[in-house]
Amino acid sequence: MTPPSVWLGELAQALAAADPGDFWFWTVASLVAAVASFAAAFHALHRARLIENMATSRVRSAAQGYVELEGFARLLPGPEIRSPLSGARCCWWRYRIERRETVWRNGRRSSDWRTIESGTSDELFVLADATGACVVDPDGASVHPSLKRQWRGTHRRPQRIPDQTPWLQWGDYRYSEQLLQVGDPLYALGWFRTQSAHLEIDEAADLAALLREWKADQQALLARFDANRDGQIDLREWEAVRRSALEQVRSAHVERTLDPDIHVLCRPPDRRSYLLSTLSQHALARSLRLRGALGLIAALPVGSFGLFALTVRGLL
Repeated sequence: MTPPSVWLGELAQALAAADPGDFWFWTVASLVAAVASFAAAFHALHRARLIENMATSRVRSAAQGYVELEGFARLLPGPEIRSPLSGARCCWWRYRIERRETVWRNGRRSSDWRTIESGTSDELFVLADATGACVVDPDGASVHPSLKRQWRGTHRRPQRIPDQTPWLQWGDYRYSEQLLQVGDPLYALGWFRTQSAHLEIDEAADLAALLREWKADQQALLARFDANRDGQIDLREWEAVRRSALEQVRSAHVERTLDPDIHVLCRPPDRRSYLLSTLSQHALARSLRLRGALGLIAALPVGSFGLFALTVRGLL
């Protein structure tokens, strides 16, 4: 085995004789990589400590401001959220489509993956616990989803959707998808606020809006209210339409009166972390500590190389 002093001496000689352009490129690259690894490690360790030290709140009794919540992911009433890539029903999605392209570098042929389409969900969903529910706005959150999969195919849009990342893959297109699924356990760390639902109750405006919505679908309107089946809504039938719409609007207002407060979780107004995770608190903190440790381990040799190179050249 070659003693460390020997290969260090050889490395020093190589650095001393290196072309200035190559020397500065690799030296600066190593120092930048070391600083980036250290910063990422510090950030991960800070998040892990924050998770371990925060007290978990209940939705009903949570204080306004920065809180930690635990519950389950649910959908809001209305249209379902579906991933644009697979069409899977979920609460949050992220996807990417890449295409393999052939490039030539220094007379050699190689293949690179280039992203041609990507997206991240910003649709609202619900975190529910035993005491209540709050609306989650995922914009700006660091999300740790329950499902991550990547597969390849021969068309821009996938022809098949695997349950998980397959062992054998082929094709010039690569698809990546992450999903936070309905019913997943959900840990959240973010900014909690409560707003009143009484502020925007306007019966006339809501009635007009509902009637416009119904009139936009004439077939459904006729099927429901055209009592004499003559293919049009006469004055008597229109009165029935208006009464039904008014009853629906007033029913919705009553529900809002019975549950006047809407709880919302969103990105903090300052630089504090916003996390959404299907991992438990313990598992998430452990994952972040491992990531931080690996970042510190990576930063040490890379940074040492940069400092050693500067020392060999007499710059330190």
